[in-house]
Formats: sequence, C-alpha cells, structure tokens
Amino acid sequence: MKGFWRRFKTYLVGVGLGLLITYIFFGDRDISFWTPQNRVLTAIDSSEVSISPKAICQLACLNLQDDKWKEVQALASVDFSESQTQEKPCPIYKLRAIYQDENYLLLWEVCEGDEKVKMLEVQKSNSICNC
Repeated sequence: MKGFWRRFKTYLVGVGLGLLITYIFFGDRDISFWTPQNRVLTAIDSSEVSISPKAICQLACLNLQDDKWKEVQALASVDFSESQTQEKPCPIYKLRAIYQDENYLLLWEVCEGDEKVKMLEVQKSNSICNC
C-alpha cells in the first residue's frame, strides 16, 4: 500500500505540472470558437447568405425587413436536438433567439464546403404568417 501512495503523489505532481504549463501557454485565449454551436454560428455569419421565398415572406410578415433579422440572429443559439445535423450535403440547423421579449425560431441550411447558407424559415411565437 505504501508504494501505491508514492505513485499516486508522483501522478498528482505530474498532473499539476501539466495543468500549470497548459495555463502558461493557453491562459487567456478564448477557445470557445471550437464548440459546435460557435462553429455553426460562425459558418452562418461568414458565408454567402441567400433567403428562400418563404423566409422572405415571413420576414415581411414579422416586420424583420432590412437587416433586423441579423439582430435576432446575433442573439440566437443552436438547438441541436431539433436540427438535422446528419443531412447531406447541407445540414439544417434550428436556431432559437429571444429578441425584444419575443421567441424566434430560424431555420438555416448550412453548406460549409461551398461557404453558402440559406435561411429557410423564420417563426415568431404567437404570430402566424400565411406564407
């Protein structure tokens, strides 16, 4: 049992040194861009955007013309449980946002290889658009 505690202490010293070295090298870096959510949002923000006719109609109905939809988009988070992430060649992601005390749902088709994204649908809670 004596040998076990010696090995365990040596292990803890090694882990501690590893954590210290990692903090020195990567301390204040923001590495959250590697999360799946941020990768999807970055792909949407940095790609060529097209908007489907249905989404154009819904944007007009919800009074989100011009670039107001970008304000909603900036507050959005990806709902992976309801997204079609395995869709080939372009996955479809469902984004949810709260903008001016209203819940919004945005549906995006993201083609990362082509660097193109398409807004398929926009919905607002308690609003019905006949599009």
